[in-house]
Amino acid sequence: MVEMIIYMALLAGITVFLVNGISAITKSYADIRLAKAVSASASSALQRIAYETRQASSFNLAGSSFGVNPGVLSLVSENANGATTTVTFSVANGLLRVSRGGVDEGPLTLSSASVTNFTIALLQNAVSNAARITLTIQSSFGVKTRTETFYTTIVTRNM
Repeated sequence: MVEMIIYMALLAGITVFLVNGISAITKSYADIRLAKAVSASASSALQRIAYETRQASSFNLAGSSFGVNPGVLSLVSENANGATTTVTFSVANGLLRVSRGGVDEGPLTLSSASVTNFTIALLQNAVSNAARITLTIQSSFGVKTRTETFYTTIVTRNM
């Protein structure tokens, strides 16, 4: 009888230990999934914006929206044939999208992440032009939500 109580106590202890372990693994998985969605979206978006801005010949001031959320960044660039075209970055349905020459090339952010802030500030002086980008991305999984804000300043090379 005493042995049975000891075995039951050991079994209960092991069960509690296993349940806590599984719970910790589940929470870690959710945290990793959220971090991956946010960082992958930000990395993809900011790298593409930086590349296109550095390749641009100028900012399309009429097609851009500076200092507002959501902003629009429109760049004047040359295509492979040397013809002038515009590259535009904008937010639609929570996704940061890119279009070239008015044709949508698709989203730069993952569908599991939502852009909650996309603000562009134009920085100009006599020597160069730059864009300061503020990008906030949010992702949710179950009851957990992760929101991060990323900043970058990109100086144009061809202006």
